[in-house]
Amino acid sequence: MQATDLYKEAKQHYHQLVPDREDGLILLALYQQYGDKEFTEEQIIDIITRVFVDLGRENKRMAYERNNQIIIRLQEFFLWRDRNRKIYRFKKYGEEFCKRINKRLAESYSPAKIKRIFNYLLDSLQKSSTTEGDNFNTWVEDHFNARSNELAEQIEILDQQVGESVKEFKVKFKSQHVNIIRLIDTVSKGLEIIKAHAAELTNAFQTTYDIDEHIQGILEGPDAFPYLDNIRKVQHYNEQVRAHLEQISIRIDKIKPQIREFIFEFNQRELDRKTDRFIHYLLDRSSYQRSGAQKKLELPDAVPPFLIRRSDTAARFYIVSSRDLMPKPPVKPPVREIDQVRKGEMITHNKHLLYVKKRISFWSEQAMEVIRNGALWISPPYSSGYWRKSRVTC
Repeated sequence: MQATDLYKEAKQHYHQLVPDREDGLILLALYQQYGDKEFTEEQIIDIITRVFVDLGRENKRMAYERNNQIIIRLQEFFLWRDRNRKIYRFKKYGEEFCKRINKRLAESYSPAKIKRIFNYLLDSLQKSSTTEGDNFNTWVEDHFNARSNELAEQIEILDQQVGESVKEFKVKFKSQHVNIIRLIDTVSKGLEIIKAHAAELTNAFQTTYDIDEHIQGILEGPDAFPYLDNIRKVQHYNEQVRAHLEQISIRIDKIKPQIREFIFEFNQRELDRKTDRFIHYLLDRSSYQRSGAQKKLELPDAVPPFLIRRSDTAARFYIVSSRDLMPKPPVKPPVREIDQVRKGEMITHNKHLLYVKKRISFWSEQAMEVIRNGALWISPPYSSGYWRKSRVTC
């Protein structure tokens, strides 16, 4: 069977498989209102009109033609049409498309759920080693494959929360009526919560080391050859999730110093701006009166009178350290300790075992091939009993 050329096939149907913004929002609005129920063409048109009005792109003169084109496009992969009854309902692809988006938007981060999943994987792995009829490949197929997708989604949600916190800060900062101090405090607290979640998730992922240790025992056993591919798959997945969590923690550690530096620069620019405006206001609105040979300064009415200079007092100077004027240096992210020696030894040991298993399998297959095609020749040292002292297991 010839493999499908994904790029070539998707290139021809991309716009039908992946709808544009307007069509996608119409599908989601239909699914939210009707779900797996049936609906009429008038109800579809009503949804289309509401979506375009909400987007500010409603055009009544072109509405009829536009609605027909949208309904025809959606019938390619998303909607069924009953010609006799003149009703519509979602196809399986369209229903899964909307469900997937709804699940992703509604999904919330839960360290406790992650911990439960990992404990479940470890318990089921240990039971599969002692239960007759179960093996490591069965555990991967029945338990690991399904749960690994849920774990990956939790990590993506956590990373998305970090991006949304920064994006929220940038958007709200551009607003003219925002309280910058309160906004900065809110974003900082949000990052602290996300960092706490990352720490909780890291603790939950400590169970991956227990899974790796159990897999190591399977790998050292005499019957490990049929499980080599799945062992490599599980070990690679565990390494990936630990690396992704490390990246999220480092990203958070880098964001906070940048926010502090931004706060300092903002305060400095704000002080300079207000000082400049105040000086120009005084220059434009102030006046003076002559009193003999002297001139008396008169400030604007909005500025309360204050003493600029007194001859009977000495000038006062406030000493400020240069450290208070300089921007705060970025805080180095904490270095997370990883037992590199143990990790290196485990990798080397696993590579050696894999090499030995492959060599044994190769020569076993060679010997079986010779036996099937003819007789297997035994060398004199083996037949004389020299090699019989050691036990050979195939």
